Amino acid sequence: MAKTPDTRERLLQTAADLIWTSSYHATGVDSICEAAGIHKGSFYHHFESKEELAMAALEDQWLRIKPRIDEIFSPASKPLDRLRDYARLTLEMQREKQRQTGCVCGCALYALGSEMGTLAPALLQKIQGLLEIKLRYLVSAVREAHAAGDIQAPDPQRTAQMLIDLTEGVLMRARIMNDLSALDTLEADLMTLLAPQPLPQESP
Repeated sequence: MAKTPDTRERLLQTAADLIWTSSYHATGVDSICEAAGIHKGSFYHHFESKEELAMAALEDQWLRIKPRIDEIFSPASKPLDRLRDYARLTLEMQREKQRQTGCVCGCALYALGSEMGTLAPALLQKIQGLLEIKLRYLVSAVREAHAAGDIQAPDPQRTAQMLIDLTEGVLMRARIMNDLSALDTLEADLMTLLAPQPLPQESP
């Protein structure tokens, strides 16, 4: 028999869904409580503010996906295979979220971070911290792929950031268009970005 989520778990999941599919600014405590099916007093028993709940929800979402990320970026896998699987996981997660919410949500961190004008410094710091953790996974894979001679990436940090920027741009386009087909070529696009480019031919 499945365990019934407790009040705190319901709040975390509901907040993540509402903020991700809509926006932080448009999602209020009242709407979170209504969607979660709890009284407002129960909300404040667990969280002092919407900001605190949002930070906890981000951490909760990260802890849920971290085992899958750790598995993908295991040193037992070849570096380029890790990056390919990263692209595949990105698409898989978006498909899961689309089934749950009925829309393409894109990246929660970038979607929320884009509302910088309405976010408190602590919440922005939380987003930035999680993005830095995400970047480190890709940096390690790029560095090892370069060391193995699979790619030319003398600056792994910059290359990994380019991979993330490409991924996040495609995710944002998919969110705007509400169409997951934008992610169909993500894996190939990442590999194209990593492929060494021929040097330009000098004019005679």
